[in-house]
Amino acid sequence: MKQVAKNNLLAISIGLVYLWFGMLKFFPDLSPAEGFAKSTIHVLTFGLIPDEVSIVLLALWETWIGVFLIFNVARRTVVLLALVHIIFTFTPLLFFPDQVFNEGPLYLTLLGQYIIKNLVIIAALVSLLHIDVKSFSLKFKKFQNPLSERIFKFGAVEESNHQKHSEQG
Repeated sequence: MKQVAKNNLLAISIGLVYLWFGMLKFFPDLSPAEGFAKSTIHVLTFGLIPDEVSIVLLALWETWIGVFLIFNVARRTVVLLALVHIIFTFTPLLFFPDQVFNEGPLYLTLLGQYIIKNLVIIAALVSLLHIDVKSFSLKFKKFQNPLSERIFKFGAVEESNHQKHSEQG
């Protein structure tokens, strides 16, 4: 499977997760993380944004990330916005450890597991970001720096000359 197809599949699958979780937040009490999200945003914003407004803003953010990833719109920007979002999902580990951990630091509640699974999403997002940047830099270098190609060819010629001399000696 070509790399572009793999990237699109990864982006679409992450987009579907974002769209699904975001859409749930538009309907009160459907998202299992709704109360947790409201509490976290309340602490992060020092209570300046009312809980009902914050959950709608979060739902919009997650839904738009999902739609944009699914339809491959502004992927780099959307991946960066998704990374910002997903990093903030770890703040409850600091703000509400009693709701995230049971009897020890390795024994997570269901909410804690819900947060920790985001490590996989972070890795996938970084992978999308890295692949896009790598692809761009390879194309850019190809046209920007023909000197490196000459050096490489010179090195190959030098190696074959060295091999000829060693065979003669």
